[in-house]
Amino acid sequence: MDNRILINITFNETRVAVMENGSVAELYLERKSAPRIVGNIYKGIVGKVVPGMQAAFVNIGLEKSGFISVEDVHEDSLYDF
Repeated sequence: MDNRILINITFNETRVAVMENGSVAELYLERKSAPRIVGNIYKGIVGKVVPGMQAAFVNIGLEKSGFISVEDVHEDSLYDF
């Protein structure tokens, strides 16, 4: 198993790619002109569920919706109304 983390930093942005067996498994992009929101905790309302991706877009009160994968949701936080 060949795992690597590739980091590219320029004047305006930082890019980080997590590689697993030669393929990109995760990609992070941070622009200096944009506010940092990745990693923060937000309370939001699910706007659109994408079953094929097992993910959802969540209204967190910003210009763009947040995105969360079912893999990132802790099992104890799931419940039915």
